[in-house]
Amino acid sequence: MAKTENTGAVDLSTLDKAVQAQNDGIDVDIKGLDGKTPLGFSIKVAGPDSDRQRKAVDDLTDEYLDREDASHTTAAELDRRALQVLARSIISWTPIKLDGQDLECTEENAVKLFTRFRFIREQVEKKAGKRASFAKS
Repeated sequence: MAKTENTGAVDLSTLDKAVQAQNDGIDVDIKGLDGKTPLGFSIKVAGPDSDRQRKAVDDLTDEYLDREDASHTTAAELDRRALQVLARSIISWTPIKLDGQDLECTEENAVKLFTRFRFIREQVEKKAGKRASFAKS
């Protein structure tokens, strides 16, 4: 990191590139159930400090707070919210077929994909939640 000449203080603007990398997203190469065999497609996801992911968290939190009874939260509700944040964090994916049909990259289809194939969700979640994943891009 760059230090300013006068004070020796770190110039935090050097971190802007890291946030931009999260906005740009990274490609997660999806592997099979064994965690090793490539399935031949990738999913591009934005990072935890990206505008896209932060907006998803804010929108879902507002939705939750607007409920009549926001005091009772279940594990299923927390999981649903995490799934929605992840689905909204998807930027694109390479061509995918599901049940013989092309699967367009939409929030609704991301939810469908991640619900049906939990192991795919877990791979994307793991990368999307770590700032370090975006430092290499």
